[in-house]
Amino acid sequence: MPAARVLVADDSVNLCRVLCARLQQSGLQCIVVHDGVQALEIVRSQPVDVVVLDVRLPRKGGVEVLREIRKEHSRLPCILITAFDDAALHEQAVQLGANAVLQKPFDLDSFTELVWREVRSASLATGAHMLLQNGEKVIVDLRSGESSYAYASRVLWQDDRLLEVEPPVAALDMQALSKGVAIVQFARGDGVYQFRARVQLATTPRLALYLSKPISIRRLQRRRHQRVAEEGQVSLVFSPQGEREKAPLTLTGELYDLSRGGFSVLLPQAPPVGEEAAFHLTLSRANLTLTGQARVVCAGDVVVDRVPAVYRVGLEFTRLAPAMRQALSEWLEKTPARR
Repeated sequence: MPAARVLVADDSVNLCRVLCARLQQSGLQCIVVHDGVQALEIVRSQPVDVVVLDVRLPRKGGVEVLREIRKEHSRLPCILITAFDDAALHEQAVQLGANAVLQKPFDLDSFTELVWREVRSASLATGAHMLLQNGEKVIVDLRSGESSYAYASRVLWQDDRLLEVEPPVAALDMQALSKGVAIVQFARGDGVYQFRARVQLATTPRLALYLSKPISIRRLQRRRHQRVAEEGQVSLVFSPQGEREKAPLTLTGELYDLSRGGFSVLLPQAPPVGEEAAFHLTLSRANLTLTGQARVVCAGDVVVDRVPAVYRVGLEFTRLAPAMRQALSEWLEKTPARR
C-alpha cells in the first residue's frame, strides 16, 4: 500500500523542511509549496490525503484556499496553521470545514499524530474521529458570561462531531451554562493541552453534557518526561525563605500523575510558582515511597467539584536520591502511560 501524501503549504522554507522531515520519518510522503495558488494546483492535479495550510500564504491565503478546496473536495482533511490567536479566524475555519487549527509554535510529535489521525479517519468509511480516549481524564471549565465552574471529568463517548463528558455533580444552572463554552484541559505524554468547545446539554433520558470537537488545540506546558496517571498520597512542607519565626507550611493532597521529572498533585491551596518544598510521596500500588525536594512549576487549575475545592499543582524534582530515582524509573518502565 503506498504511503499517504501530505501537502504542506507555508512560505517559511525552514518550517516546511522541518515539518516534512518529521512526516517522512513517520512513514508519510510530503509535498511542499510556498503559496496558495500552488497549493490549489497540487490539490487539483494530484492525489493528496491531507492538506496543511498556513493562514497567511502569498498570492492566496490559507482560508481562501480552504474555501476553494471545499467546493471540490468536501471530505479532504485540511489543517490550518497560524501564528495568531484569532477567535474570529477559528470560527471562520469551523464554518468552512477545517479539521483542525494549530497555533504556532506547536509540538512536532503532536502535529504528526494529528496528521496521521486525519489520514486514518479519511481511509475509514465509518468510525469516530478519536480526539481523546473514552474514559480519559479531563478538566472542564464551563463558562457563560461571568459565571465559571471548573471540575474534574472524563470522556464517556464520542463521534465525529461531539464529545460526551461526565456532567458536574454539583447543583448548577446548567441551562445558563449550556449557552456558553467549555475550556477543556488534558494531558499527553509531552505536555498539557487545552481547547475551547461549544456546550450542548441534554436532560432526557438523563443529564448529559456534550462538547463540540475542537479545531484549535493549544499546548500550555511542554514536558520533558512522559507522565502516567497514578494514585497516591503526597505531603509537601514549604519553609519560609529568610523568615525564621514563621512556621513552615504543610500541605497534603492526592497524586494526579507522575514522571521521572516530577509529579502533579491536588492540593487545598495553590502555592506560589517557584517555591521549593520537601516532599513525601507514597505510591501504594507500587509499594514505593519517595522523599526529596521539588519545585512548583505550575499552579492554579482549580477543581471545584470537590468539598473543599482543590487545585492542581505541578512540581519538578530538584533533589531525589539516586536509588529512589532508579526505583521510580524501573517502575515507570513497567507502567503503561495512560495519558
